[in-house]
Amino acid sequence: MKSVSEKIKPTGTKSEPAILFYFDEAHHLTKTIVTNGVPDRTAYQCLCKAFTYMTEAPVFTLFLSTYSRLSEFSPSARNFWSSRPESSQSAESDDNLNAPFVELPFDTWKNPILVTEGSHSTEEICSLKFMARFGRPLFWTLLEQSESADEDRAMTYAMSKLQLHVEHSTREKPCDYVLNELIPLLAARVDLTFESNRDEAVYLEGLLVASSMRTVYSVPQHRQYLRGGYPSEPFLGEAAARAIYKHCRIKALGSAHSKKREDADIEKIVATYKDEIPSAISAWFIQGLIDKGNRGELVARMLCTLAHDISILKTPSSVDVNIDDSLSFSRMIPVVDFLSALIAGEYIEKVLNARPSNLSGKTLKEAFEHSFVHFTQFVKADDKSTITDEGVYLLFSRGAAIQGYWTMDKADLVIPICFRHNPEDKPDRWSMSAIFIQVKNRVDKQFILIDAPEIFEFFTTSINKEHSTRPYITIAMELGVLRPEQKKAPQPSPSAPEESKQPKESKPPKGSKPPKGSKPPKGSKPPKESKPPKKSQSKASQRKAQPIGESIPTTPKGTAIPLVAQSSSQLAQPIAGPMPTTPERKSVASKQVETPATVRVISRTLEKELRSRKVTHPRYEIFITGCSNRVYNVVGDVSYSGLLGHKDLLAEHPRHGKYLDAIKRMKPYWRAGSSYDWAEMENGSRLGAQTIKHEQGVGDPNAHGLDFSKESIVVDDSEDRPD
Repeated sequence: MKSVSEKIKPTGTKSEPAILFYFDEAHHLTKTIVTNGVPDRTAYQCLCKAFTYMTEAPVFTLFLSTYSRLSEFSPSARNFWSSRPESSQSAESDDNLNAPFVELPFDTWKNPILVTEGSHSTEEICSLKFMARFGRPLFWTLLEQSESADEDRAMTYAMSKLQLHVEHSTREKPCDYVLNELIPLLAARVDLTFESNRDEAVYLEGLLVASSMRTVYSVPQHRQYLRGGYPSEPFLGEAAARAIYKHCRIKALGSAHSKKREDADIEKIVATYKDEIPSAISAWFIQGLIDKGNRGELVARMLCTLAHDISILKTPSSVDVNIDDSLSFSRMIPVVDFLSALIAGEYIEKVLNARPSNLSGKTLKEAFEHSFVHFTQFVKADDKSTITDEGVYLLFSRGAAIQGYWTMDKADLVIPICFRHNPEDKPDRWSMSAIFIQVKNRVDKQFILIDAPEIFEFFTTSINKEHSTRPYITIAMELGVLRPEQKKAPQPSPSAPEESKQPKESKPPKGSKPPKGSKPPKGSKPPKESKPPKKSQSKASQRKAQPIGESIPTTPKGTAIPLVAQSSSQLAQPIAGPMPTTPERKSVASKQVETPATVRVISRTLEKELRSRKVTHPRYEIFITGCSNRVYNVVGDVSYSGLLGHKDLLAEHPRHGKYLDAIKRMKPYWRAGSSYDWAEMENGSRLGAQTIKHEQGVGDPNAHGLDFSKESIVVDDSEDRPD
C-alpha cells in the first residue's frame, strides 16, 4: 500500500482521485474474521486499516450496502479500530470520519418533468406505469424496458421487496416482533416513526432499510442511529396496500380458499382489517418500537387508511370479479363512499345531509356528488405552502395525503379531493379541494375551526365562478380516552342530558321546612317540574345555552337534528398489568373503559364571519368525539385505548404489590393515600394523612370548624357563565 501510495502521490496541492475502489454488498466483509492479529478483526476492519496508509494518496474508496449496522461500518472516532484516523487536521472537529453517504438520486424518470398540470387523466394517474415514474428508478425501468413488460410481475416484485427479513445470526438473541410481516407495510402506508433511544427500535429500522425498502434520510455524525422513512413512491404504496390485503385475506379465508368474490367473504376480510391493523400497532407501542409523541395523529392516519381500503373492498369496480392479489387500491374513491366507510352508520345520513356552516348551500352529499379521493400514503408537509390547491394537486397525482409536521397548526391531516364532473375532465389546481382533519387526543370540549381560505390561503383566486365556490370539509377528531378521575363521573344519558348534571338530592338542614304543597309520599322523591323555555331570550343567552363547538344543526326549515349518542360500557379496553417486552395478542383488549361517543355537524350561518369578510367557499364541519365503533365504521372489537391512553410511569415495573407500594413512597408522583402518610392533620385528611390524636379533654377536634365527614368538591360548570 505504501509503495502504491508513493507512486500515485499528487504533485500539486489539489487533484482528482486517480484510483476508485468500489465494494458492493460490503456487509459480507464484516462476516469474515481474520484471526492472525490481536485482537481478531473482520476483513472489513483490516481493509479499512490498510487504506489508512493511503490517506495522502488520490484514492477514493466506496462501500455500498443496504445493511445498516453503523457500529460495524462507520463507528465514531473513539471506537475506531485504527489510531490513524483519530487525529483530525481540523481544529473544529474531533471526528474526521465521514458518516455514511445517503444522498442518492430520487424522482429520476427518463424526463425531468414528471407531471404537467391538466395533461393527465384520472385513469392515467391511477395506472401502474404512471405511478412507477416517481421515486427510485427501479420500477419504471422494469416497466418500460419493453412494450410487453408485465405490470403484475413488477408489482409482485415490489411486494416481495417489502418483506421483513429478521437476521438472527447478527444478534445474540433472536428478534421477536409481533406481526412483523405488517411492520414495513404499515410503515409505508401510515408513516411510522421509530424510537431512536431504544436499541430494539434502532435495530428494527436498520432491518427495514436493509430488506424492506425504507429510505435513510440522514445519519447523524455520532452514527448511533439513523433517520429514515418511506417517501412519496405511489408504486410502493400500492404494493404495500396489496400486501396488507393479501395478509388479511389469508388470515380471514385461508390460503386455499376460492378466489371468487362473495359478499360474506368480503365482510370477513373487512373484519380482519379492523382487528389486525390496530392490534399490530398497539403491540408495537407496548414493545417500545414506535415513537409515542403524536399517537393521536397516527391513529387518525390509520382510521383514514382503513376507510380508504375498506371502501374499495365494499364498492369494487367491474374488473374486480375475483378477490386475488391483483385488486388495485390506487383508485378514485367517491367522497361519499369514503365518509360512509369512515363514519358509523348511525350518523352517516345526518352527516351527508348537513349543510355549510358558513353560508347557505347544498347538502354535503349534493355538493360532493362528483368528487373523489385518491391516496395510498401520507407525506409530511414542512410549511403551509404545501397545503394549497396547487400543492394538493401535485400530491394527488402521486397518490399521497398530507400530514402536518412540527409546528403545523390547525390541520393535522389533509386529504386531497378532486372534482370531476365529466369523465374526460383532467385534474388541475382549480378542480381540487380537501378534507381538513384536526386531531385532539383529549376529552375536553373545545372550539375547533379550520378556515382553509383564511389560514392556508388554500384556494387560488379565479374569475371563474365554479372555481371560486369550491366547497371543502373539516373534521375534528377528538379521540381522547377518559382519564381515571373522569371515569368516576356519571355520563349523561341521551334521554335526559340535563338530569345527569344535577347533584344528588341531599337531606334538608335541621329545622328547615319543605315548601308548601310539596309533601311527597313516604320513601318517594318529588317529581321534577320542567319549565317552559323563555320566549324573550336574547341571542347572547342562546349562545350560552350550549357549549362552544356543539352547535345544534338545523334543516332549512329550522328543525334541530339530534346527533348526540352517549357512550356505552363496551367501547374501549386498555392494557392492564405490566407491559411485557413481547406481549401476547390477548393483552391488547383486556379491560373495559369508558370513552365518549359523539358525532356532530354544524349546519348554520356564522353571522360574525359573514360580516367580517366575503365568504364564497362552503365549509362542511364534522365533529367526532371518541374512538369506538359507535362513531367510526372502521373500528371493530379491538380497543384503541392502548394507542391513545397515556401509560403510567410505573406500568412496566416488574414487581407489584408491596414492592410497587414501596416505589410509590419514593414519591415519583403525588397521589392521595400513598404520598401523604408522613404527616398528621387535624380532624382527618382528604389526602390520606394521619389524624392527630388528642388526649381526653385536651384540644377540640372541631376548633377550626373543619368537617370531613361528608367530603365534596363542587365545580361551577354552569353554561350561563359570562363569555
